[in-house]
Amino acid sequence: MTPDIFAALVSLRPSKNFSYEPEVGGYAGINYDTEANGDTCPTEDELKTELTRLEKEYTDTEYQRKRVEEYPTWETQLDYIYHNGIDKWKTDIVDPIKAKYPKPS
Repeated sequence: MTPDIFAALVSLRPSKNFSYEPEVGGYAGINYDTEANGDTCPTEDELKTELTRLEKEYTDTEYQRKRVEEYPTWETQLDYIYHNGIDKWKTDIVDPIKAKYPKPS
């Protein structure tokens, strides 16, 4: 799931009391309990900066999510290793997926 303003708020203020109303949207949708939290809600600019950072992190790790979707189950992989060995598992299962979704440099 791509990051949103709620994820940015959780990232900046973990374990704090707040709610978010997506139907209101944006900064106006945040209900932050300043008294219970003992601090203030992050500013709109702070949230935008954090959201940009989270979006970049999400984009940069897309190859990992795609690899996970393609790998067989652990049970299947372990069975393959048992019957064919680790070297064959690497060349037949791991390497093709890594080549299909390379890690960005």
